[in-house]
Amino acid sequence: MASTESGSVRNVGILGHGGTGKTMLIEHVLHAAGKTNRLGKIQDGNTVCDYLEEEIQRKQTISMKLAHLDWKGTRVHLVDHPGYADFLGEVAASVPVLDAVIIVVDATTGIQVGTDHAMRYANLHNTPRAIFVNKLDRENADFDRVVEQLRSAYGTQCVPLVIPLGAGESLHGAVNILTGRSDELADEIDAIRSSIADVVAESDDALLEKYLETGELSPEEFDQGLHNGIRSGKTVPILGGSVEKEIGLTELLELITHSFPTPLERKVVATNGSGASVELKVGPDTPFVGQVFRSVVDPYVGQLTLFRVLTGTLRSDSDFYNVSTQSKERTGKLYMMNGKDQVQVDAVYPGDLAAMTKLKHTHFGNTIAAPGTDVKVPPIVLPDSMVKLAIIPKSRADEDKIGEALNRLAEEDPTFSHYRDASTGEHVVKGMGDLQLDILLDRMKRKYHVEAETRTPKVAYKETVKGKSDVQGKHKKQSGGHGQYGDVHLRISPNVRGEGYKFVDSIVGGVVPKQYIGHVDKGCQDALERGVIAGFPVVDVVVELHFGSYHDVDSSEMAFKIAASLAIQKGVKEAKPCLLEPVMMIEVTVPDEFMGDVNGDLNSRRGRIMGMEPLGGGRQTVKALVPEAEVLRYSTDLRSMTGGRGTYVLKFDHYEEVPEHVAQQIIAEYEKARASEN
Repeated sequence: MASTESGSVRNVGILGHGGTGKTMLIEHVLHAAGKTNRLGKIQDGNTVCDYLEEEIQRKQTISMKLAHLDWKGTRVHLVDHPGYADFLGEVAASVPVLDAVIIVVDATTGIQVGTDHAMRYANLHNTPRAIFVNKLDRENADFDRVVEQLRSAYGTQCVPLVIPLGAGESLHGAVNILTGRSDELADEIDAIRSSIADVVAESDDALLEKYLETGELSPEEFDQGLHNGIRSGKTVPILGGSVEKEIGLTELLELITHSFPTPLERKVVATNGSGASVELKVGPDTPFVGQVFRSVVDPYVGQLTLFRVLTGTLRSDSDFYNVSTQSKERTGKLYMMNGKDQVQVDAVYPGDLAAMTKLKHTHFGNTIAAPGTDVKVPPIVLPDSMVKLAIIPKSRADEDKIGEALNRLAEEDPTFSHYRDASTGEHVVKGMGDLQLDILLDRMKRKYHVEAETRTPKVAYKETVKGKSDVQGKHKKQSGGHGQYGDVHLRISPNVRGEGYKFVDSIVGGVVPKQYIGHVDKGCQDALERGVIAGFPVVDVVVELHFGSYHDVDSSEMAFKIAASLAIQKGVKEAKPCLLEPVMMIEVTVPDEFMGDVNGDLNSRRGRIMGMEPLGGGRQTVKALVPEAEVLRYSTDLRSMTGGRGTYVLKFDHYEEVPEHVAQQIIAEYEKARASEN
C-alpha cells in the first residue's frame, strides 16, 4: 500500500445503538470506495467486520473491528463498534485514540441507549462527531422528528447538514445544505441555514462578533464557520440517508474527508520521565509515539496488537520501546486491517490505525515509542465491570487449563477479569454484563476447550461478637501409650470494629507452659477462620488466655490447639454472636424520568439514599449505601428498569451487622447444608 501524507489521513469510529446499521454502513462505503467487490449481509454472515463465529451466530457485532479505504486521495480508517451496553468497553477503549466519530441513529426509533453512550464518550474526550440518521427509507421514518429529538437531548449545536429527498418508500436522494442544490427543497435549505446561523457563528469569535453586530453572515462565512465548528467539535452535523439504498453515503464520506480534523491537528499531551506534562509536536518526522488500544487473537497469525500512531513514523522490522513496561520490542511485520484481512505495509504514520504481531511485553493502553523516547500518554480509562459470577471447572482437566484460558480472554478484552476471592474461596469472573460473560465463556469452550459452569457468587459475610464470655476448652484422650491433654480457659470479648483479631497472654505461674501458648493462639485463629454460627470468619474479637492446665506426659502442641478450638466454638456462641455483611456505595446515573423508580428500588433492597446530584442533560446520579447481597444481579435489574439507559458504579464501603431476620435465614441455610453433608 502506498504511503499517504498525514494531512490526508482520517480515523473515524462508527458508534451507536445495536441494530442501527453501523456494520452495514462500513460494508457499503468499502464497496462504494472500491475496497470490496461485493456486498456482504448480516443475515448471510459474510460482512467484512462481523466475521467472528459468535457474531455470525448472533447476528450482532461483539468486538471492535478495523477497516480502511481510500476516498479521493484521503485514507480513511474506520472502526466498527458493538452497540450494546455489555460491550461499552470497546467504545471506551478506542474513542480516546480517534480523531472523530460518526453516531448512527435509526430513523424509526430515534435516540436509544447506545446513542446516549456514544454522545457521552464523545463529550468526555471532546471528540468531533457527526450523526447519521439511517433507515429513512423505512415506514414511519421521520427525519425532522429525529432532528428535534437530537437537538432537545444534546443541544442546539446539533444541526441538519444533509437532508433527505423524500421519505419512506419515496426516499430518492439527499442534499447537502452547503454544497447541494435542490429545487424541491430550496426554501427548506434557506430556512435551515437561517435557523442555524447563530450556532455557526459561535464556532469562531470573529464570526460571532460580526454576527452580533450585523445579524447575518455571508455565504462564504457561513460555510467556513460550519466547517470550523465541525472540525472543532463545537458543531454536530446531522446527515440523513439510507445505508441500504446507499443514499447519503457519498455526502458522509465528503464530510469525513473535508470537515473532520487531520491527525496533524491533534493535540498530544504526554508526561515525560520527570513527571512533567509536555505537548508533543505531531508530524511524520518527529520521534515515533503510539498507543495500544486492543489485542486480538487471529487464528492464523496469532496475537495482533492494534495501535494508533500519534506522531512520528514506525517502520516494519524496527525496534521500539514500551514506555509503560520499560521493555524493548521489535515490530516484525506491520499491517493495516480490513476486518479479518491484513494488508502488509512498510511503515505507518500519524493517524494510522495499524497492527503488529507476536509482541511479548506490549498490552492494552501501553505507550510505545522510538528508542530513547521517554514520554507516556494518559492511560485509557475503561468503565468499571460490575457483573460477577463464580466459575467452576467441569472436570479436573478443565481445572488445570482454566487459568490460562481466562488470562487469554482477559488479554483480548480488558473489561473482563478473573480472581480468586480469598473471603469465599471462589474463583470469580467479572465483566460488563451477562451477555459479554456468556459469549466469553462460550469462546473459552470453543477456542481453548475448557468447559465451566457459573453461579451467583457468595457474599463474603463475617461473624463477630457483641458480648463477652469466659469458657473452658479441654481436650483429653487416652488410647494406649501417650494420651492427649490440653486445657485452656479463654475470655472472649469484642474488639474495635475493623481492628481484627487480638490474642492476649495472661498466663501466670506456668499453668500453660510457654511452648504451648503459641499453639493456643494458632488453634484460636484456625477456629475463628472456619466460623462458628454460619461458617464465615469471625473477626474483631479479643481472645485472652488466662488459665489452664497441662500434663507432663500427655500434653502436646496439637492437644492445646484442639483445646483452644473447642473453647472458641463454645465461647463465641456465648458472647452474643452476630453476622456482618459487606455494604457497598452505589452511584446510579439515570435519566430524570427514572429517578423515582430507582430510589424506590434501592429502598426495597435495604438501601439508604445518601444524596442526589443533577448532571445536566436530563440525567441525575443517586448515591446510596446498600448491602452487597441485594445488588448481586443489579445490572440486569437496572437495565430492565430503565430500558438500558441507567449505569452504575459499585464500591465496597464497610461492614455492618445483618438484620436479625436476614441473619436467621443465612444461619438456617448453613445448618441445612451441613446436615445434608453429614
